[in-house]
Amino acid sequence: MSYRRVVETLREFLPVDDKINHVTVRNRTLRVGVRIDAIELPRAQPRSPTTEWTLAIDGGFVRGRAKAEIRSFEILTGRLATPGEKPRVFACVRSELPDVAQRLTSLIQTHSGTSHPQLSVITDGANGIQNIYPQLPFAATPILDGFHISMRVRHLEQIVRGLLARSETEQYTKKALRTYVSRLRWCFWHANAVKAEHRMRQILLLCRIVVAQSARFTRSPEQLDYRVGELFAYLESNSGSTIAYGKHYREHRPISTAMAESAVNQVINARMCKHQHMRWTPRGAHLLAQVRCAVINDDLTARLAAYRARMDEVPEDVARFLEFMQQAEEAEPHAF
Repeated sequence: MSYRRVVETLREFLPVDDKINHVTVRNRTLRVGVRIDAIELPRAQPRSPTTEWTLAIDGGFVRGRAKAEIRSFEILTGRLATPGEKPRVFACVRSELPDVAQRLTSLIQTHSGTSHPQLSVITDGANGIQNIYPQLPFAATPILDGFHISMRVRHLEQIVRGLLARSETEQYTKKALRTYVSRLRWCFWHANAVKAEHRMRQILLLCRIVVAQSARFTRSPEQLDYRVGELFAYLESNSGSTIAYGKHYREHRPISTAMAESAVNQVINARMCKHQHMRWTPRGAHLLAQVRCAVINDDLTARLAAYRARMDEVPEDVARFLEFMQQAEEAEPHAF
């Protein structure tokens, strides 16, 4: 709900003070976000060394305030999952964290219970996200989202299907292109990168040597050539991240960022984008995202309790000073 809708709901069901308004609700919510932002929960019990963890990362954009320097900014979010346990949601605005990799490291080590878990990181191949997982202090296996590859191949199939072949040469070209493109999906599904590259080069060669007899047929091979070039660049920038998607799928292991995209809808879109007309500062969006993640993960109470325990602790430098004063008083009782 928006802050104003929250106030309306509170006034309808609870005897709240009339002085409470949307500004009060917003300030108190963000205050909770400040308290739990840097809180680290105790580590969970160590699992089996063979336990596999999957970190799916995605991002969503929200509109910035009119007076801000940027019109929109990205909130990084996703889920940490392992078979048989509830996935953990996380979210942050990069500009509000000094080190995103450190935050993810703390999240993974806390819930896995070990300093070096078996981790796979699934992303959609965006450059901003690719730079995060190499900074983790333990090994992580990168996986390129298979759905994004499939959608790019699907785009190629649509272009070939739309070819209007009239002459015999054009009909042969369309038939050959359809064969090459249809086999691309099989190559990626079974991690046959060599054959996939060979098929794409055949498509490029055919698009560039065909002599079309109509202007409309000429435009389609040009589009296909451009899209295949994009696919080449996409796979090259994510080299080493493609896997045997068919094998992983049969083993019931994640091969897409679906759980990260659902986190985008749950944490970001439902509150900040869809049917919402607010504009956000990076700080306000970051703190609200912390509260939403804590509620989804059912650890808001535990985080607030950890914050209160931290506030009750005496800082180390103050404790040393008090101990020094006590020792001095015991040595010379009449000096103070």
